[in-house]
Amino acid sequence: MKKQLTLALGLAVLATPAFASKARLLALGESENGSFFINDNRNIFLNAAEANNHGDLVTFEFGDNNGTDSDVDANAEGGILYSNKSFVYGIHMGSQTGFERMLGSLSLPTTTLANAIYKPNTTVDLFLAGDAGFKWGANLSYSRANNDTHGGNPATPVSSQKSDSNSMDLNVGATFGNLSVYVDSTLVGEMTMKQGTTANAPKTTLDSKGRYEVGGSYKLNSYTIFAQASMADFEAKVGGAKTDIESKFYTIGAARTERLSDKTMMFVKLYASQLDTKGFSTTGEILNKNDTKTTRVPVSIGFEHDAASWLVLRGSVAQNLWSQQDDDATKKRTLANSTSVNAGATLKLGDFNVDGLIGTGNDGSGALAARGQQVGVLSMDNLMTRVAMTYRF
Repeated sequence: MKKQLTLALGLAVLATPAFASKARLLALGESENGSFFINDNRNIFLNAAEANNHGDLVTFEFGDNNGTDSDVDANAEGGILYSNKSFVYGIHMGSQTGFERMLGSLSLPTTTLANAIYKPNTTVDLFLAGDAGFKWGANLSYSRANNDTHGGNPATPVSSQKSDSNSMDLNVGATFGNLSVYVDSTLVGEMTMKQGTTANAPKTTLDSKGRYEVGGSYKLNSYTIFAQASMADFEAKVGGAKTDIESKFYTIGAARTERLSDKTMMFVKLYASQLDTKGFSTTGEILNKNDTKTTRVPVSIGFEHDAASWLVLRGSVAQNLWSQQDDDATKKRTLANSTSVNAGATLKLGDFNVDGLIGTGNDGSGALAARGQQVGVLSMDNLMTRVAMTYRF
């Protein structure tokens, strides 16, 4: 009887979405903005209908207030989801909107246009979800930035440069049993940087002509089949000249999740993706045309293990089985060594869970390092990075 009770409690821990943070998904090799097959509250940023599965939750992502997000400089954000009868509603503050994430993925040149990209002063996500025989949800994101002394680098602003930018995105999704679908789009996305105080001073602008993303998944026993497609079109103006920046992304794949025991979950994920970008150069001026096509076929393996009543450990390894990049400058080539290993942990402290990546910095002094630059040195004074705390009520 005691063994049966222990087994039941272990299964209950694994079945409950007790862990919820960017650190957890990154340790498992997934995007910090949601996973198609791992149950986590960050999935609300992938498909707003997922809010139905994560009501009565408060989450805090510790970090800086600079509006960017990286392993060595995490973005501070947090929010609450509250359930009332058949509805779930909530607010999240500090996250990046889809418009901002798309700009970041384009790897814009470090010249005029890149310098104009803003760090928002205010970012708010509003969620509303419900169950009407099927689960539905909507997420409206808004961010704004205004700086009369913006000089490209916010740390060293130039008084003759001014910026004014804002964006608004809408994500709507639905879940019909084992099938989930969503649509994410940019309603407004614009930014302007003016160099000089005179009426005819040159301007750098970037306006969204359309950004759309659609995706979905289907659960079949222990498998999850998923697909995504996105398109973004921007018009950039530098002084009097202008150009279009286009980006298209496609992915399709499958993941198998298996419980090796009452305490251990393991998964294998295989997918293929292609990213096409047109209309900008990665080597200098924005008006130099450079079309790039990147194709990858990665595989990843991850696990999550209940090591103790107060500790959960997790990790993953990923590598491209095949890759190819083709651009106007260097023609076809394979991508550089893509093997990546991540690890993380959750500390269970009563009703609180504290998540983090396990840091393996690039020297023995505890210096932070991006995941791609770590060399396996366990840093005890930076044992956990990207720390997050979750409370369920």
